[in-house]
Amino acid sequence: MPPPRLRPSRLLSGCSNFLASSRMGTQRFAHPLIITKPSAPSQSRCLFTVPSLNRQDLYLENGIGSLYSANQVQIAWKEYQTYLTDRLNLLTAGTELQYHHALQIAIMTSRNSDQAAVFNYASMLHNNHFFFQSLSPAPVPVIPHLLAQIEESFGHMDILKETMLATAMACFSNAFVWLVIDNANKKMRILTTYNSGTPYGLAHRRQSVDTNTTSPLPPTPPPTDAISISQALSPTNDYQNSADQYNKAQTEQALTDVPSEIGRSSIFSPLLCVNVWEHAWLVDYGFDKKEEYLENWWNSVDWGVVWSRLEPLGFHNEKYRRAYMASEVRENEGGSVSGEPKLADHMNRRSMSR
Repeated sequence: MPPPRLRPSRLLSGCSNFLASSRMGTQRFAHPLIITKPSAPSQSRCLFTVPSLNRQDLYLENGIGSLYSANQVQIAWKEYQTYLTDRLNLLTAGTELQYHHALQIAIMTSRNSDQAAVFNYASMLHNNHFFFQSLSPAPVPVIPHLLAQIEESFGHMDILKETMLATAMACFSNAFVWLVIDNANKKMRILTTYNSGTPYGLAHRRQSVDTNTTSPLPPTPPPTDAISISQALSPTNDYQNSADQYNKAQTEQALTDVPSEIGRSSIFSPLLCVNVWEHAWLVDYGFDKKEEYLENWWNSVDWGVVWSRLEPLGFHNEKYRRAYMASEVRENEGGSVSGEPKLADHMNRRSMSR
């Protein structure tokens, strides 16, 4: 089956909320795209709309601190998010997908090659919103609970910074670099998704390498016998042999629209990301100042938002916090008595081993 084609805009003009959505102005949405499923089959579909950021009017007028000018915000947020929204509306018109959230659509279509275009727009809608939600015009301090988890995973806040920025700097192609929590061991790690890839474990669509710097695999010889030819011509199953053991049945389950809930049931839960698509920084920084963009991004992270994404995953739990702090105190006290390294030495040793 060929991929769905873009429908003309006139097919959308009769939608009941087409004009209403344009009059919503700066109404704030809790999630990247809010969609209400019709209660009756005769009711018109609802459209994806661009959410409003906190302080969006201020951003569009003055930019975002030292990170973005007003012109860059206009391009990287308003114009690009509007473009993605329009494309996704066109591609999902008249399909069951029109009743789902962008993140749901990205997960549902991530392994279906016939829906590649739908996946690209849906995933980018979520990724770009996730990125802008984490920005602040003024520095926001890291709360102690979050800092403790960062140091448990990386050894020191500076190690996280250097690792994340170095990874982003090394991305030659379009990509997002993510700080995620590994739900298996409750440790943070860095993850890169190229182009429109998603970090959510149920879909987890990403390239493991940069194909620009990797030698191509040798060509596969053509099939000769009848069975091999039949297998080569049969439709491929994108759910087989996937690295994260993705199960097609999981896409058929009811999906929530809350990223933290989806992350909790997947391999990774995203906490923070930096956008290294060229349109996200080229206007303000030019071709040779990507490193300056990344430094300014780090200084513009709203760590309160990062904590709000980590806390629902169970890290607000007082028992977990007390157990972690008690283990560190015991280790520090033990060092002072027995001559073993103190806590600061332990953290330095752990960071050097990474």
